[in-house]
Amino acid sequence: MRRTNASKSDPDTGMDTMKFAAGLTVTGVVGWLLLEALKMLMVPVTAWVIAMLTIALKVVLVIVGLGVALGVGIFFLKRSQTESSA
Repeated sequence: MRRTNASKSDPDTGMDTMKFAAGLTVTGVVGWLLLEALKMLMVPVTAWVIAMLTIALKVVLVIVGLGVALGVGIFFLKRSQTESSA
């Protein structure tokens, strides 16, 4: 009886299937680890982004408020000058 060594790519041994399954398993484990790391990192990152947006909104509202106050002041100044000269 003649015995031959099965090569690694022999379809009868199932080695290709095992390599594929091992690759999928490693990919899944690495993906899960990355997801867990991102879950931990996203909490402070999200808080920082919200803080920056809040600061930007405050700056915009202060600029708008100053612009409105300046515009109203100029309006009443011009109005009082035209009424006093008339």
